[in-house]
Amino acid sequence: MTTTALTRSFATALALCALLLLITPALAGQRLTVGVECLDYPPYGSIQNGEYRGYARDLLDAFAIEYGYDLVYDPLPVKRLYQDFLVTRILDLKFPDSKDWHPGKRKGLAITYSDPVCEYTDGIHVKPENLGRGVKGIRVLGIIAGFKPWLLKPIMNPKDLTVSENASISGLLGKALIDRVDAVYANEEAVRHLLAAMGLKGRLVMDPALPHKTDVYHLSTINRPEVLREFNEFMKTHRELVDSIKKKHGLMQ
Repeated sequence: MTTTALTRSFATALALCALLLLITPALAGQRLTVGVECLDYPPYGSIQNGEYRGYARDLLDAFAIEYGYDLVYDPLPVKRLYQDFLVTRILDLKFPDSKDWHPGKRKGLAITYSDPVCEYTDGIHVKPENLGRGVKGIRVLGIIAGFKPWLLKPIMNPKDLTVSENASISGLLGKALIDRVDAVYANEEAVRHLLAAMGLKGRLVMDPALPHKTDVYHLSTINRPEVLREFNEFMKTHRELVDSIKKKHGLMQ
C-alpha cells in the first residue's frame, strides 16, 4: 500500500471514530439524575447492595426505556435531598414528592408534579396493647430524620411532644419495640414490610384512632417539565404495565 493510500485509510478511520463519538451519546440516551430517599422504604424504594430497588425503580426504568432516557439514581439523606432539589437544584427529578411537604421551602419555585404515581397511608404506629390511648399516650414520637409530624401539629401542643429522629425506619421500629419511643410516625405499608422481614409481623400496628392520612406520591421536577409531561403520557398509555409493576410489589388495592 502506498503512503498516500495509508494516509487516506488513516484519515477515514479518524473520521469514523469521530462519528462514533457523536453517535454513542445519542444511542445511550439523555442522562437524567433522579434524587431518591436513602431509606429502606419497601415496597416503594430501598437501597440493596448499593442499588436503588423497588416499585419506583421498576416504574421509572420502564418509562426510561420507552422514552430513551438514561436514569441515574442518587440516594440521599432526606435533608440533603431537599437541599439538592430545592436549593442547589442539581437534580433533574425527585421521587417521592408532594407539594404539601415543607411548603415554605417551595415558595417562589416553579415545581412541576406528575400525575399520581401510587397511593400511600402515613400514620402513627404503636404496640397492639397501646391501641386507643390517643395522643395523650404519646410523649416521645419516633420519626425519620428530615420528616415532620404534620398529622399531630393541629391537635397536639409541641411542648408536650419530644421527637426522636432516626436515619432509618428499622431503627425507629426497634426503638418502639423496646419502649424507647411511644409511637412511630411512618408509612403503613413500609412498616408492615419491614416487620415481616424481621419476623416481627404485627408487633406494631397503625392506630386508626390517631391522626393518619391517605395521599399519593408524585414525581417532580424544577428543571425538566417536559420529562414530566412524557411521564404522565407513559402512565396513561401503559396502564397494564404500570398495574403489573404495582402488583409485583404488592401495591394493587
